[in-house]
Amino acid sequence: MKITKFFALLCAATVGFAACEPVQNGTDEPTPEPQGSITLKADKTTIELGESVTFTVTDQENNDVTSAASLYDSNMDKVSNPFTPTSSGNYTIMATIGAESSNNVTITVMAEMPNVPTDPQPDNLKFHHRALFIDNTGLGCGYCPSVVDLFKSMESTEWHKYYNEVQAHGGDYATGYGDPALSAAAQAVDKFYNPSGYPDVRFNFYGGKLGNRTTTAMISMLSSYIKKDGADVGIAMSVEGDPSNVYCAAQVKAAVANEYKVVAWLLESGIYSPNQAGATKDIHRIYNYCVRNISGEYSKANIQGESVGVINAGETKDCAFQLPITSTKWKVENMGVLVIVSAKDANGRWEVVNSSYCSLNDKVKTYEYVE
Repeated sequence: MKITKFFALLCAATVGFAACEPVQNGTDEPTPEPQGSITLKADKTTIELGESVTFTVTDQENNDVTSAASLYDSNMDKVSNPFTPTSSGNYTIMATIGAESSNNVTITVMAEMPNVPTDPQPDNLKFHHRALFIDNTGLGCGYCPSVVDLFKSMESTEWHKYYNEVQAHGGDYATGYGDPALSAAAQAVDKFYNPSGYPDVRFNFYGGKLGNRTTTAMISMLSSYIKKDGADVGIAMSVEGDPSNVYCAAQVKAAVANEYKVVAWLLESGIYSPNQAGATKDIHRIYNYCVRNISGEYSKANIQGESVGVINAGETKDCAFQLPITSTKWKVENMGVLVIVSAKDANGRWEVVNSSYCSLNDKVKTYEYVE
């Protein structure tokens, strides 16, 4: 199905449904919304270029007062209703009636959203399980190339197909060292884990730190976590990109009924630096799967995404993400999107239950089922 049709249904009732909201800015904290006695709603918050959005304004008694309201964007330019944007991007809209101002509504305009791939086995709920290894690292870390060797050694094991790996160049050994893989999103990831030293390899969000950086230790972590008989959810996705944005349409199908969070991380590979501390071979100077952007606000709380609500067993949930390319030095042809789904663990923390990666070269990643 087209993602925009999904959003028209999902977001009409609840504006700003964060689980499917794309990135809005690069600040550390969400922008506070104006407070007032009027409420602004939109019939949809994610559209393709050429489509229109219709706004409704209600008062405290839920009376429709749209005709008395004026709409403005973040530049305080007046906006028509219906609103038909002339370019892709994010538009923050608010309403006013006299001295009263409404909440903000962010409209995401996408050049063209890819389609979610067709499920080849719609009745199958046995999903291949992939954990997440996150390497908090940086150009100035002389010990960090050893982690590159570690992941290389894992490629020859049967466990290689049970995880996705990420590099986050956001800490002390990236900042101030001219690290080409440094990004605000990587800094948000680093802030989430708050390493006391580098390299710092984490398993999932709360699965622990890889203290002994050996294949044996990695395999031990995976063997205690991976459900070879099937993960709680499966993930299908499609990605497209242009020089300004990477677009991702994702669908999550549940085998276990639960409340889930969904987030998309934009990753870039093939980033080269001749100055990597401790490098002794070429692969130490090439950074792969580096965090460039994250859907949602850059903050410690949101690298895990936002709740999409309960997905019952056998049901699906569609999400769309627009991930801006904010630097001309980033190479879109080397990018891909990692979609991470999490659910609450026994301690009430949102922990990874599955992940899936699709490069812009591959374009489509269908559900991975247990073989």
